[in-house]
Amino acid sequence: MPDGTFKKMPLFLVLFLFISLQFLWAANNAEYRNYRQTTIPRISAGAQFNRALQARKINLNSTGDISFLRKPSTAALDPQISGPVTEAIDYARDDSLNGRAQSPPDNAGCVGPDHFLAAVNTAIEWYTKTDRIREYSESLNTFFAPTSPTDLFDPRVLWDQYNGRYVVIADEESDNDKISFIHIAVSKTSDPNDGWYFQKINTKVNINGTDTWLDFPSLGVSSEALYLSGNMFSFGSAYQATRLWIIDKGLYSGGTSSVSLYDPSTEAGLSSQAFTIQPAHMYGDQPGNVGVFMFSSEWDDNGGNNDLIALFRVDDPLGGSGGPFFTVDFLNPGEIHDNSSGVPEAPQKDSNIKIDFGDDRAQSCVWRDSIFVGAFTINPSSGSQTGQATNFWFTVNTSDLNAPALEQQGLIEGDDIAENAYTAYPAVSINAHGDIAIGFAASADTIYAGGYVAFHEVGDASGSNRGSIQIHEGLDFYVRTGLPFHIGNRWGDYSSIALDPVNENNFWVFNQYAWTRGGYDPFADEDGRWATAFAQVLPYHPSSAEEYANLQPENFVLDQNYPNPFNPATTISYRLVRTDRVELSVYNITGERIRTLVQSRQPAGYYSVKWDGLNDAGNLVASGAYVYRLRAGNSVQVKKMILMR
Repeated sequence: MPDGTFKKMPLFLVLFLFISLQFLWAANNAEYRNYRQTTIPRISAGAQFNRALQARKINLNSTGDISFLRKPSTAALDPQISGPVTEAIDYARDDSLNGRAQSPPDNAGCVGPDHFLAAVNTAIEWYTKTDRIREYSESLNTFFAPTSPTDLFDPRVLWDQYNGRYVVIADEESDNDKISFIHIAVSKTSDPNDGWYFQKINTKVNINGTDTWLDFPSLGVSSEALYLSGNMFSFGSAYQATRLWIIDKGLYSGGTSSVSLYDPSTEAGLSSQAFTIQPAHMYGDQPGNVGVFMFSSEWDDNGGNNDLIALFRVDDPLGGSGGPFFTVDFLNPGEIHDNSSGVPEAPQKDSNIKIDFGDDRAQSCVWRDSIFVGAFTINPSSGSQTGQATNFWFTVNTSDLNAPALEQQGLIEGDDIAENAYTAYPAVSINAHGDIAIGFAASADTIYAGGYVAFHEVGDASGSNRGSIQIHEGLDFYVRTGLPFHIGNRWGDYSSIALDPVNENNFWVFNQYAWTRGGYDPFADEDGRWATAFAQVLPYHPSSAEEYANLQPENFVLDQNYPNPFNPATTISYRLVRTDRVELSVYNITGERIRTLVQSRQPAGYYSVKWDGLNDAGNLVASGAYVYRLRAGNSVQVKKMILMR
């Protein structure tokens, strides 16, 4: 209505309109005002370690062998990985930078035009993208020296493609001093070596008479602002609420960012508090006045649906039109999670101590071209994955802002990695072509915990993925609680995947893996160590003619299978220089063909095929030596492999 209309209306009409609008709002939202979340709140592993450190429950005299260097992983030969798999911060280097190593690492990574930036508890590094030279390696406390921190943890990083800047945050909390801060750094240019701007945000909040500190900070970005969310705990570690800080980009120009604090659950009309709200990394133009989408997992509507996903939206985030305005919609993926059992701990090879694979909180999300993609870990309530930690991912079409629709959902089962593999800590992204990549951790009683990635490409069957690609295999079993008693062998609390801003079809994955044991701590009676690695990963199929040209191999090559020897499965990779009729077969040592893996016409490119140790009839073959032969046109190559059952 025209400006001034309310001034001309009688007071009773104004009151009538106000009461009517309130009634309509209440009617529209009554269906979810009493929803409750079923996720059980607990503090992050980084905070748990930090609080134990403050209480002097951690041995500060741990030692690490920083001279240990591995050769490049053979996973770098995987045809979907472009360039080397680069080994980054590990337990020993974290120890050398800080005087102790923190567990778990909480690995966070992002990529800009020329650098890959990685942060863990409690160190930060960046590398050149082309030749992977490490140009900076320091403790988080040293990096954030301008804001005078102590004992930082739970780092998050992102590349703000809207402004061409790196953003780094880290958490600080002290029980003794009753303080809570988020330290934020923004690169001055697109090159992290050109310097940084710093700011410290007070995140101590009094909620209903209780002072609280921020845990498990999550970071999102849109064209207007940064979004910092976190779970608020009392200094006695009792969960209280979730809060959202909206931060403008004043810091980007060397000034100070304005910071506003909100209660998104109450603002959106919920009568209970969400636990863990993940803000999205937004890409492209946001529709209308939308600032950011966010989600939280595992809601119960008291009507038989206890696995609902809450999709939050924040409009007018900086208040230019009277906002911000908060709304929430609930999406029903069905009964996907066994709430009575929670997320099970994962088995690992050579140890009866299992790995804590986290819980069912929201883990990662991104929005692009009206598609919202999110992921978290569940314990499937039915199907073959029942009783196993399993990554769950989903997409939502937000084209109609008034009726967002759950479009597809899927599981990352990990059975192609190892039998009964557990998967956890998913990180998702979506490229310019619409391909979705999910990075994650996996472990089983036949393998050590390692890092992987899987793809769902445009045109694939709804909810499907094209199998797992190994970023880095685990090298040993992992037990490192950092505490004098095994109260949780936590792996988390998150992993990272980032979209390359130079070519927005390609992804960079940053994951941890179980490193060789070392640095024995007699106080805690443990010696497990973690390490991290990152790699550039391409979609299975090129998304453009230019990308296709860049993928052409220079030679016809049949790679050595990996792993070798193997049990029960191995991967065979090969490269074609031209379109040809291709046959890939497995033979026993007497020359009898026992399995045909590929028999089709294929264009030039890189390929990989798994052999599961079965013959054409679907029966297990015996241990021993086998030969695999690749014929492409008139070219033939043969290699030998060993199956050890």
